[in-house]
Amino acid sequence: MPSPPSPWDDAPLFHLFWHNGELTPARAEVMRARIAEDAARAWSPPRPLHAAAGIALPDPVLPGDALAQRHSGRRFGDARWGAKELGRVLAPLRARPGDSDTRRLPSGGAKYPIQAYAALYGSDDAIAAEPGIHWYDPREHALVPVAPCPAWPTLAKLLGVDWPERPAAVLFLIAEPAGTLAKYGERGGRFVLIEAGVWLGALGQEVAAMNAAGCAIGSFDDAAVLALLGLDPQRHLAVLAYACGPAP
Repeated sequence: MPSPPSPWDDAPLFHLFWHNGELTPARAEVMRARIAEDAARAWSPPRPLHAAAGIALPDPVLPGDALAQRHSGRRFGDARWGAKELGRVLAPLRARPGDSDTRRLPSGGAKYPIQAYAALYGSDDAIAAEPGIHWYDPREHALVPVAPCPAWPTLAKLLGVDWPERPAAVLFLIAEPAGTLAKYGERGGRFVLIEAGVWLGALGQEVAAMNAAGCAIGSFDDAAVLALLGLDPQRHLAVLAYACGPAP
């Protein structure tokens, strides 16, 4: 009997690229060493040099605007987040039934390969009395319980962070890229990553508007994240994590 088709049949080089960048405990040790070495080097972002002078532009962003307030915060307060706060954070990801796709965050070919899962701590009883893993349903703007959530020290180790204060939520951006890769082939892999970045930007701006704290996480154990969420590693990619909660 022939094996079922794999989403990677349409983009084997993207699969190879992704596999080479996955983190395991052994690869994480190598990355930590590289980060430590880099921290000891002086660095400034690349800045092209051109002969012409720059043309000054008006800046409409005021100091109090959410965009100006956005930063990576790794410390969190003890206040509980409930349905109100989580509903606001996740609102940019919402799909409004019946509306044009142009009302949603952009997605190549309207394939929407990115999904959001949430590990919730300290939420109100309207969501869950105990910490839990939830899938975010963008059509219903709802959190669907999936599994229990491990204690923060356990999840922190899986994420590769050493923050003593737990966030109110850790959001996982997960890709199921089969539709995008079938339409665009290898180029579709780029679209998947761009879409995840758009989602991250939307979450960060919403958290900043709430005067809350948030931080992207890329140091997680890929296989362990997918196992935690009960997802098939042959179909899904753990792309990003985003921790957020009340500011300290």
